[in-house]
Amino acid sequence: MENIIVTSEPQLKQLIVEALITVLGDTTASNGSPKTKYLSTDEAALIIKKTAGALRQIVHKREIPSIKRGNSLLFLESDLIIWLEKGRRTISREDPAKYLK
Repeated sequence: MENIIVTSEPQLKQLIVEALITVLGDTTASNGSPKTKYLSTDEAALIIKKTAGALRQIVHKREIPSIKRGNSLLFLESDLIIWLEKGRRTISREDPAKYLK
């Protein structure tokens, strides 16, 4: 049985950030500036939960920035997180009954 946690929006955001840091590791250097972390296609695909082929199609559509070195694509971890965040949907607090006929 799963636990249900009721929390405020700021607390929820903090929980999400902490979970991302735990999963992806700390992305800041000791001086507080962000680390530049380049990922291979396979590593990037794992982060965005897509196949490597699907990731290449997304790159071809120019939806995720990439760097091409020879036959390899490299991705900045921060670019992948930004792409994921763009897909975030929020729950409307409006009454759904007003949309029903």
